Amino acid sequence: MEESAAEKLRGHIFELRDARRPKPEVEVGTWVKVGCRNERFWCRVTVVRGDGSLVGIVDNDLVYSSWRRGDEVVFQQSHVLEVARPCDALKFRGLAAALGSFSEAALAWRGAREAGGSAVRARPRSWFVLPDDKHTVYK
Repeated sequence: MEESAAEKLRGHIFELRDARRPKPEVEVGTWVKVGCRNERFWCRVTVVRGDGSLVGIVDNDLVYSSWRRGDEVVFQQSHVLEVARPCDALKFRGLAAALGSFSEAALAWRGAREAGGSAVRARPRSWFVLPDDKHTVYK
């Protein structure tokens, strides 16, 4: 059965940032976490438009969305749940080298960011799809 127009629209509505959290500073090159279809994922911002909307490239493998890694998406500042700067990527790579695992580094990095207040808390019963040789999914 084909999806109705309302179902299609609902499937592409982005999660809104908690209004109590400060508005993050976003510029070209910043990674931003957004949420859509009960799935949170990272995008690398490629354009900040004059009207404040953002254009980004999906930087994760997604489970529920029709978007794929490398797809371009457009969203608003109010949809940005958290940000990561290029220097954070260097920290993550160092952590991965120290731990010998991108999956372990992803969990540790996320835990440290959440404890420090820079990450949005995971929802109850969240799944994390982590990069490793076996493409393991952790609950």
